[in-house]
Amino acid sequence: MSLNSKQKIIAAGIIGNIVEYYDFALIGFLTIIMGKLFFPSNDTFVSILGSFGAFAAGMIMRPIGAAVFGHIGDRVGRRFALMTSLVLMALPTFMIGLLPTYEQIGIIAPVLLVLLRMIQGLSVGGEYASSIVYLVEQSTTNRQNLYGSFVSIGAKIGMALGSGFCGTLFWYLGDDAMLEWGWRVPFLFSIVIAGTGLYLRKNLTDNYQPHQTRSIPIVEIFKHHKKLFIQFTLVASVIWMFYYTIFIYLPLWLEQSVGFPKDDAGFINIVSIVAGVIFIPLMAMAADRYGSFEVMKSAAIATAAAILPLSYMIVHGGFTEAVIGVAMIVILLCAYQAPIFAAVVNALDHKGHRASFTALILGSAAGFVGGATPALMTLLVKFSGNLYMPAYLIAIFSIVAFAVLRQIEK
Repeated sequence: MSLNSKQKIIAAGIIGNIVEYYDFALIGFLTIIMGKLFFPSNDTFVSILGSFGAFAAGMIMRPIGAAVFGHIGDRVGRRFALMTSLVLMALPTFMIGLLPTYEQIGIIAPVLLVLLRMIQGLSVGGEYASSIVYLVEQSTTNRQNLYGSFVSIGAKIGMALGSGFCGTLFWYLGDDAMLEWGWRVPFLFSIVIAGTGLYLRKNLTDNYQPHQTRSIPIVEIFKHHKKLFIQFTLVASVIWMFYYTIFIYLPLWLEQSVGFPKDDAGFINIVSIVAGVIFIPLMAMAADRYGSFEVMKSAAIATAAAILPLSYMIVHGGFTEAVIGVAMIVILLCAYQAPIFAAVVNALDHKGHRASFTALILGSAAGFVGGATPALMTLLVKFSGNLYMPAYLIAIFSIVAFAVLRQIEK
């Protein structure tokens, strides 16, 4: 495969995740504004919870999208699934930028927001897994973890674009203008990224040939691979709880619970994204060399041991200590996440079931667990009064993930 061909495959594979996580960054960065505009309340906590609820509604649709697009990917082809999911993902993001607010049309505003988030969730459920399967299958045997990890790199690039764009707009326009009209700009800009994605995928290379069979991949998975499906879903759920805590909930936690100014919290969030872009491929290369399960097991134990001390360092140290602490937590997350992609795809030898298997596992983990994580962490910290509840939860479930990974290996 020529370098140019490799670059085209990688770019086409990750562009959808750039769009997807660009939108997630907007939701995270604009949580307070979106809460005020679409879920107004005298209690800021209620407004924030409403905004995270809209986020969760979209995420809950991911398993349904995973089932639909996983089936399309297995029975029709990877390329068709990737093209369709990108279009269905980009349009709702753009349309959010055109929505009237609660003040303008009342209760219909948050209803429309939730509906658009649900359409996004449906398409994202297929996009994420389809691109992972596509990249792993297009890679060489000794680079499958690296190629699979490019999906997460695309996600970090999307997060960086969204956070950086919002941060620049806040700096240039100010809080009042952002609340009045500036919040719409990053949503409307998403159509430019989506257009780039469609161009990259126009002549997508796809070597997969669908199997001529009447069997339904999802049925076959639950008939013959039910235990393996449950095990991988448990591990993926822990990883995605960790992921959405860091990249969606963390900026709010730093600002409202720990007490950092908005600018400092935003900078730390950008540092976390940059660290993710750097260490995801490094951890993937380690997994290609030492094995996916060895790297994930080491990450699970290290996370269980280190997450609480690092959280303490963030809370009680200064700005520099917080930056270092968050960066170290992101490195743990990268070691956890980088190997999961190729591990799930390669769990089944039958290529005709891979897209459905991967989509259902990652869609369920991200949708049910990841989608609920920001709201769950917000509630836990609010009602317990304990800043470290997210760290406790991640530590406990990391031990569970370690035990399940050992079972899968046997």
